[in-house]
Amino acid sequence: MNKTMLSLMVLLLCCSRLFAQSPSPAPLDYHDAMEFPLIGKYHQEHNYNRLPARFESTVRPAVWALSRNAAGIAVRFRSNATTIGARWKVLNNTSMNHMTATGIRGLDLYALVNNKWQFVNSAIPDNSNRSERTLLKNGEATWREYLLFLPLYDGVDSLSIGVNTGASIEKPQQTLLPDKKPIVYYGSSIAQGGCATRPGMAYTNILVRQLQRPIINLGFSGNGMFESAVGEAICETDPSLIVIDCNPNTVPEQIHERAVKLVQQLRTCKPQTPILLVENYMYEHGYFEKDVRDIVFRKRAELRKAYDELLKAGIKNLHYLGGEGFLGEDHEGTVDGVHPTDVGMERFAAHILPTLRKLIKEK
Repeated sequence: MNKTMLSLMVLLLCCSRLFAQSPSPAPLDYHDAMEFPLIGKYHQEHNYNRLPARFESTVRPAVWALSRNAAGIAVRFRSNATTIGARWKVLNNTSMNHMTATGIRGLDLYALVNNKWQFVNSAIPDNSNRSERTLLKNGEATWREYLLFLPLYDGVDSLSIGVNTGASIEKPQQTLLPDKKPIVYYGSSIAQGGCATRPGMAYTNILVRQLQRPIINLGFSGNGMFESAVGEAICETDPSLIVIDCNPNTVPEQIHERAVKLVQQLRTCKPQTPILLVENYMYEHGYFEKDVRDIVFRKRAELRKAYDELLKAGIKNLHYLGGEGFLGEDHEGTVDGVHPTDVGMERFAAHILPTLRKLIKEK
């Protein structure tokens, strides 16, 4: 082995030791995360599920299973801790070949700095369903407001937040985030967060930070299909805006009928709430495969048809966003031609943000 190779190996070893996450150092005092406010969860059950238990018998089994993923749910707290750790147990220990373990079942900690949410660290999960990680180590003993995003593609069975002995952790002093009515976002795997590398990079969670407003994430991977059973859940929320982004998972033949029915259902239970219909964007292989491209255009046409029909029927405060421009123009925003990378997620959030701001106003 030559000197250059030896030096490189030593450098890599040092870097791996520097950045590797180790279990939380003792002693930390742990507190059940349920003691603190949760955002992105509309019901009061003592769990981290997105839908209440009664929906197990009304939604399809696939939707119910996905609703137990904690996408969009986050914990709000404040602390003067110099060390913050987390212990958590996931339901399924899910893994996928095109999404990081941290995005699937990890945690992301943010701190409020100058009234903006600044990334602190990720809690990278173990290869089992139980993990323990340090998120902040040897920090300053300064009171800060925190936001902890939960896993995107796995459920959380239990979660505890640890602080160094002598430090305090309590409910947030500022009402930021819980003080505003949420946006409800009903969609597909893309809305659920696939394939962000970490929870904070899902575009819905990016929008939470940018809008300073909770988003109830009803993205169901492969199963966002304009369903009235999910509409019943949306009717139980108190939203500032309802976004329906179900074209990716719905075959063209079903979009018109289901979209009309769902909007009518939501308008009955939420007469004044703005509703936004979102077209599907073009998948990358659709630029080269005619059959894929044709399906994308057919889906858009069916949603536009539903929108026009609803307007003619007198539905008020209904809005529409076309599918162009979500991921930029360089075709480099996806993992697999469909699901956004972190770059794609940021572009998606930036593209839809002005529309959301316009529709929610100060509700």
